[in-house]
Amino acid sequence: MRRAGLILAFLLLTAGGAAAQPAVLVLDGSSSMWGRLDGRTKTDILREAVEALMGRWPAGRPVGLVAYGHRRARDCGDVEVLRAPTPGAAAVAAQAGRIMPRGRTPIAESLRQAAEALGPAGGSVILVSDGVETCHPDPCAVAQQLVRTTPRLVVHTVAFAVAEPAAVAQLRCMADVTGGRAMVARDAAQLAQALDRAAAQPVPGSRADSPRAEQVPQPRLIVTVRLCAECDPMTGDARIRVLRGGAQVAMDGEPFGRFLDLRAGDYEVTVETPLIRRGPVPVTVPPSGPGRVEIVLDAGWVVGDARSVPSGRRVGREVRVALLQGEEEITEGGPAFLVPAGPHEMVAHMGAIEARGAATVAAGDVALLRLPLGFGMLALRSEDFAKAPARLTITPEGSRDPVLEETRAEAGVVTLAPGRYRVVREGRDGRSAADVEVRSEQVVVVVLRAED
Repeated sequence: MRRAGLILAFLLLTAGGAAAQPAVLVLDGSSSMWGRLDGRTKTDILREAVEALMGRWPAGRPVGLVAYGHRRARDCGDVEVLRAPTPGAAAVAAQAGRIMPRGRTPIAESLRQAAEALGPAGGSVILVSDGVETCHPDPCAVAQQLVRTTPRLVVHTVAFAVAEPAAVAQLRCMADVTGGRAMVARDAAQLAQALDRAAAQPVPGSRADSPRAEQVPQPRLIVTVRLCAECDPMTGDARIRVLRGGAQVAMDGEPFGRFLDLRAGDYEVTVETPLIRRGPVPVTVPPSGPGRVEIVLDAGWVVGDARSVPSGRRVGREVRVALLQGEEEITEGGPAFLVPAGPHEMVAHMGAIEARGAATVAAGDVALLRLPLGFGMLALRSEDFAKAPARLTITPEGSRDPVLEETRAEAGVVTLAPGRYRVVREGRDGRSAADVEVRSEQVVVVVLRAED
């Protein structure tokens, strides 16, 4: 009921004069968005949430799109205005779906460019980030400066899967000084709710005169994990274990394993991911003040990007993307894998169809590996047949080895590689056969009729 009420409020507010108020979405394209949340990558969850929001967006309300960190690794200038605020929410959803995370988190610069895109009349900025600013020392000061020159600017922030107190405080400050909403989204449902709330407030509310100080607890041990020596600290996707005398005494401190509360003494720290293990690294926690240890994984992300050919359309959940290690296929975490720097191979499966590719991953970088899949759909229909189990066999022309051989009650739809096939259905209620040609990205309907 609460979710329905938020959507209704959004629609009612934007149905009137507020519908003319422009907005700009600022979306996180930093490499950490490949991290997983409830079995899915954060970037996939964000794409889905934006698509749903744009599906409800009023036709006359201008909306723009800014992305950051989506083109280059370790580049603080990687901010792009993908679309100026104009009517046409469907285009924004499509562009958001093409954002491929790669780099850093220049929040302040993305906010500045979003405000510039809105112009002197102002409007609302809806900013989503999964971490702290990694380029500018004080994005809140930038927000304060912007509202002095653009009084009708309002910034709403969404801390998506962020547990670090400093990052949450930073995003809250930006909202407070502009009269916006500061929200924390821990999962897909809360993200969708936060975007609805932000869209429903197109004008500033009350503003804080100065940023609120946030009390951040002082930890006893701070563990910093980086993909490369020059990379920003990681905020997830790695498990931290603390050992003393060979025995584990702590694991995965808060937030994201980085801060731990330990007594003074000597320890060893290891960092583990599904494919990487580093350590043990010795560290001393002094009687006063925190101990610090930094561990570099020498790793990067490889992302399998399965595409239909020839159109290049991204293929969705019906594809299984795996990382190849010898003859073993690793699927957990796909299509994005955190891997040691170096060469890697991947494979994409869609039924009997597969595509393979290789890429070399540099430490701290994201290698996007295109996996082209050529396939068509065979829609099989039966006439004058009882709905009883029957044997279905599909064999490529010139081959004796079927690509599909199974028993099913109804013919249904089959995905096949382009080519010619012999389709045979045999059951108690009769036998039928057909020769068909499957073409890439086309659906062929085949009617199976009982033979005399």
